[in-house]
Amino acid sequence: MLSPKPALLAMMVGSLLASSAAYAAAPGKPAIGWGPTKFAIVEVNPSASAYNQLVTRKDAADVTVTWNIWSGDIGQSAKVLLDGKEVWSGPSSAAGTATFKVNKGGRYQMQVALCNGDGCTLSDAKEILVADTDGSHLVPLKPTLQERNKPYANKSGKVVGTYFVEWSVYGRNFPVNKIPAQNLTHILYGFTPICGGDGINDSLKEIENGKSFQALQSACAGREDFKVAIHDPWAAIQAPQGTLGAWDEPYKGNFGNLMALKQAYPDLKILPSVGGWTLSDPFYFMHDKAKRDVFVASVKEFLQTWKFFDGVDIDYEFPGGDGANPNLGDKTKDGATYVLIMKELRAMLDELEAETGRTYELTSAIGAGYDKIEDVDYKAAQQYMDYLFVMSYDYNGGWSNTQLGHQANLYQATNGSANKRYNTNEAVNQLLAQGVDSEKLVVGAAAYGRGWKGVSGYQGNDPFTGTATGKIKGTWEDGVVDYRQIVNNHMGAGWEYNYDETAEAATLFKPSTGELITYDDDRSVKAKGQYVLANKLGGLFSWEIDADNGDILNAMHEGLGHGEGITPPVNKLPVANAGSDVAVTGPATLVLDGSASHDPEKGTLTYSWKQISGPQAVLGDTTQAKVRADVNAVSADTQLVFELTVTDDQQLAAKDQVVVTNKAPQPNLPPVVTLPASFKVEEGKQVSITAKASDPNGDELIYQWQVPAGITATGQNSETLVVTGPAVDVETGYDLTLTVSDGALDASAATRLTVTPINDGGEGGDSCTTTDPEAANQPAWQASKVYNGGDKVSHNQLVWRAKYWTQGNEPSRTADQWSLESQVDLGWNAAVVYNGGDLTNHNGRQWKAKWWTQGNEPGKHDVWLDIGAASCN
Repeated sequence: MLSPKPALLAMMVGSLLASSAAYAAAPGKPAIGWGPTKFAIVEVNPSASAYNQLVTRKDAADVTVTWNIWSGDIGQSAKVLLDGKEVWSGPSSAAGTATFKVNKGGRYQMQVALCNGDGCTLSDAKEILVADTDGSHLVPLKPTLQERNKPYANKSGKVVGTYFVEWSVYGRNFPVNKIPAQNLTHILYGFTPICGGDGINDSLKEIENGKSFQALQSACAGREDFKVAIHDPWAAIQAPQGTLGAWDEPYKGNFGNLMALKQAYPDLKILPSVGGWTLSDPFYFMHDKAKRDVFVASVKEFLQTWKFFDGVDIDYEFPGGDGANPNLGDKTKDGATYVLIMKELRAMLDELEAETGRTYELTSAIGAGYDKIEDVDYKAAQQYMDYLFVMSYDYNGGWSNTQLGHQANLYQATNGSANKRYNTNEAVNQLLAQGVDSEKLVVGAAAYGRGWKGVSGYQGNDPFTGTATGKIKGTWEDGVVDYRQIVNNHMGAGWEYNYDETAEAATLFKPSTGELITYDDDRSVKAKGQYVLANKLGGLFSWEIDADNGDILNAMHEGLGHGEGITPPVNKLPVANAGSDVAVTGPATLVLDGSASHDPEKGTLTYSWKQISGPQAVLGDTTQAKVRADVNAVSADTQLVFELTVTDDQQLAAKDQVVVTNKAPQPNLPPVVTLPASFKVEEGKQVSITAKASDPNGDELIYQWQVPAGITATGQNSETLVVTGPAVDVETGYDLTLTVSDGALDASAATRLTVTPINDGGEGGDSCTTTDPEAANQPAWQASKVYNGGDKVSHNQLVWRAKYWTQGNEPSRTADQWSLESQVDLGWNAAVVYNGGDLTNHNGRQWKAKWWTQGNEPGKHDVWLDIGAASCN
């Protein structure tokens, strides 16, 4: 890794300026040889389409340098320096090579030094580039404002966001350098897909004649279902774009340019949006925790790989159904699943924050229809989330020729025949009534219109009361017209503009053709901005930036009260965190801990603690992040409330409270312990028996298992007993007893262990008797313990490694959460997935899988190649 030794260069210079005799005796001057000058910490395969082959994530880049010396002494030692700091040393030679690791991206001046007892001689400097996905190696990208975009100062501190889509670089001709980034707080990158084929991503089959579905299958080849990937690697990371076009450029495409954009605007939040209209099908299967575990772990891997992202946005359309796939949706469980997804993503992001020191946001685009909001408890979900992007558009459109109405109206319309409950005010009020924090609600603006053709039979001057013959010709698809095209092509002769002041919504109608467009314009968007301010909402966002000529984004700023000018950084409130509520039994001393408080600008905070209520406690230094508090004994449970105020260096302050419950002493009660009634294990194999034990007083428990003679077991003094089945000729039962104690009182529970003789095969799969001595060196798997990716355990005398976060999932060949680390020969099992090249034994023969397979029996399906006698039976 980069190992700075700042004094080295000075020492070299000193030695070079020594006496003429010493200078003459120094080594000759080395010359750095030809070789690569660009290296990458995350390597991208420029020709791969499958994500597993596309990306290789490493902790550091491997850098190699060669040198030659053509005259003079070669010296005794060689050193490599980056920006004057030593990163490698070794013996000198006339033609040398050094390989070392660099774990931080950037551009470095590299030199080679050859040294002997009289000094060191430096080569000429050569610039190398070490690429990392945070963009630290890139020149900042500052796009100029184009079309009608104006500069604005975000005086309100509100969210001003937009969606930028992966495919915008094609026909839309809207690369990253056209994004008016200086006017944005958030860019949501659409869309990151979730892997899965038939039955999991069927909605994709309905667009582009199935090409999008096939592209996803290529991207996900060899990748587990429910992991995220990149749908279009060419657009995302491989295609030349802007200044990133060289053949050896490590990161190109949208991702490379977004990395450079992030260098210019470090406070800009860029989030991958997972899902979308045709990519939401996999969410409906995530009531299965195993699938959620795979998904959440893969999002973490994705963020660890692509470091320029600042969190994740979930675009699940829609919990409860009414999405692209009419066959999916369950109103009884999708809402609860949505909350679990948010909870588990937040826990994962908290882990990432602890690992990286960064802040990660969790957001979600949500349906604005009242019938969609009612399917989710957003109050329960919001505690894990930063913002909810309310998709306050698509209320009406070309899917109906008889129900015509506004598609992005702020308030209820008085005209038309469509469902009038579809409006933004209704959506916001419904969410607020659920208990959602108003500051987390971000209202959507549409940079497009929806429309019909052949509208006739309407009453008076209200075309919404008529019927249509179909969808209007759209910009990219019928029924949808980009805002830019509305301005350029639909405001000339024959078009009638109307603004519904009640609904705050715009329409264009051409009576001669019956063409009708409902859309957001600058007036309706300004009204939305004023609505955000009046109701103390979180801000505005738009779908999508490539369709906007600047009018919509300008109106978003003006509606939020922003003046023109260079956007200054907005000082944000510090975050006060007084810690979790706690219970003690007095007299007691505890520590009130506010050290989790932080300043978004990473400035210095001052702390002030005070007691708000309850019997007076004795506090230590109340100006520190942590303060000692002494509480007395009480005869009845009593609550004490303490308040922490944190103040940043610009005197903005925030407060948080913590409740201490001082409990009266309780009589000691016996512990409680339960065990399942029975377990079964095959002789020679292991089974983990985990008790559920608790103490009403919260006392620490002591465990003691009573194991019959002849039974080998470990963990007799823990909650989990790992038993190895003894050799038996017939099925044999054993009684096991566990006693738990709080030091004074005991409780016991018993279970029956049945040991069976070795299975000779059977329909479930072949059995090869195998063990791994290394299993004795690994901790036994425990059902109640949480395991993170990379953790190793022993189970059934084999070693297993957790692929990702898991709890309660028993290691086995069919458990997706675990991979078998032991190098052993095993029999074929119908439930196990085999990939091309995998070996197994079956019916006395050894077989090799030609490609991916599951459930296809060797000898009966041509996916298997017979390669000889079985290695075990």
